[in-house]
Amino acid sequence: MISLHEAQEYVLSNIRPLEPIQLPINQALGLLTAEELVSSLDVPGFDNTAVDGYAVHAADLLGASPTTPVVLQVSETIAAGTISTRPLESGQAVRIMTGAKIPSGADAVVMVEDTTGSPTATSVQVNASVGAGANIRRRGSDFRGGQPLLPKRSPVNPATIGVFASLGLEEVLVYPRPRVGVLSTGSELSIGGELSDGHIRDSNRPSLLAALTQLGAEPVDLGLVRDDRDALAAAFENAATTCDAIVTSGGVSVGDFDLTKVVLKELSHGSMRWMQIAIRPAKPFAFGLIGSTPLFALPGNPVSALVSFELLVGPALRTMMGSTLPFKSPVQARALELLRGSDDGRTSFIRTHAAIVDDELTIQSSGEQGSHVLSAMARANALAIIEPGEEVQKGELCPTLVLDQWQPYPASLSTEDINLSQTKE
Repeated sequence: MISLHEAQEYVLSNIRPLEPIQLPINQALGLLTAEELVSSLDVPGFDNTAVDGYAVHAADLLGASPTTPVVLQVSETIAAGTISTRPLESGQAVRIMTGAKIPSGADAVVMVEDTTGSPTATSVQVNASVGAGANIRRRGSDFRGGQPLLPKRSPVNPATIGVFASLGLEEVLVYPRPRVGVLSTGSELSIGGELSDGHIRDSNRPSLLAALTQLGAEPVDLGLVRDDRDALAAAFENAATTCDAIVTSGGVSVGDFDLTKVVLKELSHGSMRWMQIAIRPAKPFAFGLIGSTPLFALPGNPVSALVSFELLVGPALRTMMGSTLPFKSPVQARALELLRGSDDGRTSFIRTHAAIVDDELTIQSSGEQGSHVLSAMARANALAIIEPGEEVQKGELCPTLVLDQWQPYPASLSTEDINLSQTKE
């Protein structure tokens, strides 16, 4: 067996970021920028009011209060998107709406809540004094022209898209989503309908397609291919020319005589590396290149397939998407029960569900730990990491990988709610 670290290093040594592309800003969410973003202008582009109220000379309101109000003449009303037609003179006020440009001569805005009078009146009673600059958003107070805003490889989130729009950008240079083909192989697999004796439903492909979507890649459903050498070769060759990466599952264990294994060995010109990784679940794993297209061959057991996706495929795809930090960092979580590692030299990734209890992250087993028990994986939102031969006592801290589908279960979930036995795989 080899360590997980060695397997991850080997995979990433064969992965390169995809070439950046220009995308409309509304298609860039979740991607990484491929160049530094420098502001081309001041935002906001003019002094504007942060509140509905009256633009004034601050000096006119010295000593103003509810008991000693100041009355000003209203010279005009400025709505957002319109501008003043004349300078503001002493003793005057301009009724102004949030976002409107400050009129010439005004140096403060008094909130409408601090005034008395009708919006249509020719005068306003001001019941509070304000300092110069009050309630004014200054030009360039968000960012200035020439100012660096985002370094290369910044994640594009909703606020980032808002920045792009503020600058008038319609497109942005980003690392693209990799097109990842998912292929199921095996004559024993079935899709929907009635099951024939000896057949099983294909759950891996839908799960892996969903995992790709969640990660931010572009999943490509390549369907189900029966155990036929020519059909398998054609499917993998087509995938290698139309996709940036390929994911398949099954046929990677030692001793397997599977046509998939034979075909992949030929198509990769011997570059496929068949590994036994010292982890539980997901011990068997294979990786290689068909031409320049990386191919990940995951274990056939559904939990093993998803765990190996989390530990090996996910970091590789994040690297393709431009990330220089593709691995998740474990966090410490307090165990609500005894969690045991394996005694066979493999690091255990125990499926757990996490919840915040008394402002602390806690974990407990999500159920049966067999690599075929998909229901426990469905309840899991974290993987507890336990080294070989070790155990984590109830109340102790445990390194834990929080999964992408993080959704805290209610803290009231008890061991009586689900089957928590930790059977070995």
